[in-house]
Amino acid sequence: MLKWGILGTGAIAKKFAEGLPLCRSGELACVGSRELARAEHFCSEFGGVAVGEYQAVLDNPDVEAVYISLPHHLHAEWTIRCAEAGKHILCEKPFVLTRAEAVQCMEAIEKAGVFFMEAFMYRAHPQTLTVHELIQNGVIGQPKTMHAEFGYMSQRAGDAFRFDGSLGGGALMDVGCYPISLARFIAGVEPKQASYSAELMESANGSKYDGYGTGELIFPTGLRATFQCAVHLQLNNWATIFGENGRIHITSPWFCSGPIFVQLNGKEPEPITVKAVPHLWGNQSVVVDQLLSRKQAPFMSWKDSVAQATILEQLRKAAGIG
Repeated sequence: MLKWGILGTGAIAKKFAEGLPLCRSGELACVGSRELARAEHFCSEFGGVAVGEYQAVLDNPDVEAVYISLPHHLHAEWTIRCAEAGKHILCEKPFVLTRAEAVQCMEAIEKAGVFFMEAFMYRAHPQTLTVHELIQNGVIGQPKTMHAEFGYMSQRAGDAFRFDGSLGGGALMDVGCYPISLARFIAGVEPKQASYSAELMESANGSKYDGYGTGELIFPTGLRATFQCAVHLQLNNWATIFGENGRIHITSPWFCSGPIFVQLNGKEPEPITVKAVPHLWGNQSVVVDQLLSRKQAPFMSWKDSVAQATILEQLRKAAGIG
């Protein structure tokens, strides 16, 4: 089993650590935090050796792969450091803030010859792969339009990076990246047009971030994908893809916890059974373990992550964020 190190001790890091033993594809070896006490508390619950700095995780010879769960603006730096240390990498989304950062990271990853995957946990789940297969097999015909939402209600909280546009915070980067990622996965090509308008709010340090917003991606295949995202509004958090012959409705596209329905024109919706995984976040460790020799996952490739970073940067600029 791969021996994992984790950078950061936040909520998502805890979910990944919780899933490791359940998925039985890796074990936690080391956890790094800026505060040793936080790392020690984390390890008392999940195991591993606690260290009071991120670099110490990379210096640990037992660590083979690293899960980067740090704030968005630190992903590029620590992806490169992980690659240079010869560690395989699972980096939390969004991978980076700009296309330039993405390209720089990929150069370091390719040079080091390590595995890399952006941690869009929903992409690695059989539910998403089943929907993709249904689309590829033409079950609903050519997709013409789709709509997806991801939004939650959160109170504004001091200096939290999620509410700081200068650090990559805001609705688009935190949760809007999911509908964009799904639309691109369904289309199989990159959008030829993209737009995003948002309600800008002021963070504690005076920078602007998008509290909620709406966007559209237009693909050369003819697919028009609309999306909504929010950090201060509770949205429906579902996705529907409409094709010439019917539609696919995903009741829980991001957490993969609900049914999916296929409804062909003139017929009643039919539920599709999808194989479950032991743990949504831990399942990513299974993917890394299985595809280690390939260096990347076919459903979450290096090229895909660079393209995702490119479109997110374009949309942030369009909305005047960051």
